[in-house]
Amino acid sequence: MVKLKFTTVTPIHISNGDYLDQNFHYKVSNDRIFKIDQNKLASLLAKREKIDFTQNISSGTIERWINKYQIDITDNASSYSVQFDEEFKQHLKNPRANGQRQIIEFVNASGKFYIPASSIKGALLTVLKTDHLGIKEQRQNGDLIKEADIKDKFVIRDSDIISENNISVYRTTNRPPAINIICLKPNTSFELRINKMGNLSLNSLKQKLENYFTSQKENALSKIVKFKSRTDKLKGADYFEQSLEGLNLVRLKDDEYLINIGFGGGSWFKVEEGIVPMFKSKSPNERRRGRDEEAHTTFTVSINGTLQHIGWCKLKIEEE
Repeated sequence: MVKLKFTTVTPIHISNGDYLDQNFHYKVSNDRIFKIDQNKLASLLAKREKIDFTQNISSGTIERWINKYQIDITDNASSYSVQFDEEFKQHLKNPRANGQRQIIEFVNASGKFYIPASSIKGALLTVLKTDHLGIKEQRQNGDLIKEADIKDKFVIRDSDIISENNISVYRTTNRPPAINIICLKPNTSFELRINKMGNLSLNSLKQKLENYFTSQKENALSKIVKFKSRTDKLKGADYFEQSLEGLNLVRLKDDEYLINIGFGGGSWFKVEEGIVPMFKSKSPNERRRGRDEEAHTTFTVSINGTLQHIGWCKLKIEEE
């Protein structure tokens, strides 16, 4: 068995695909957001309100109930609560931000946070520049001609549950529109176990991790030069550069490596031999929309005035 022991260097976000709306999916109280448990809320409303289920119930009515029973929700009808950073706090105070307070949720099971094995496997595939770690099925013209041998499968387990005290909402700084994301805080440790190695070579993984950060940073920075600001007003590319350069200060032990996981590394860190992947532009500019463009800069947040590019961890590999 192999243990992958991670310690977050910057905030890490792994999305479950859900967006939370204020006063509908979450409430704010005492510098924390409380994710509303819909089943508990329904039970509460069934006891307190005379609801006519033959009539349509508007979102406005639901918001009114949520505001009416805020204390009950924060005390008894939430699935989790997490802190939020100063940037998000100021955003909540901005009256012009009404309707722009969605939060991208972190993967969890019934309010319990964890790191899914699939995200770590994806990060390993990126570093190794391969598309599989087990024995692949063989197909010809789309038809299966040989099944994979289950004995040679790659098997990795999810992490244990991570305390909500290690989770926070951050507001991004480097590209419009800014977004709000739930992240694992810096200096949080977790581990995953590999039970079956498949065709994973630890020696190869360690060799590629040795220069992974340096090579990917150099490739990314060489591509953003044309997007940097020509004035005193910083742009997304400038924030991205500052946040990456800050990672040079991370101190690693001899058996530790830097790796990017989750939402944040994105396509910049899938660069291979200097080639950045191309994507269809979603720009509101009609001349750009739908055209093939290189991957954009990824997300940074500001913590105590320091820009941090999200997704980075120290990794230590232990064999048992």
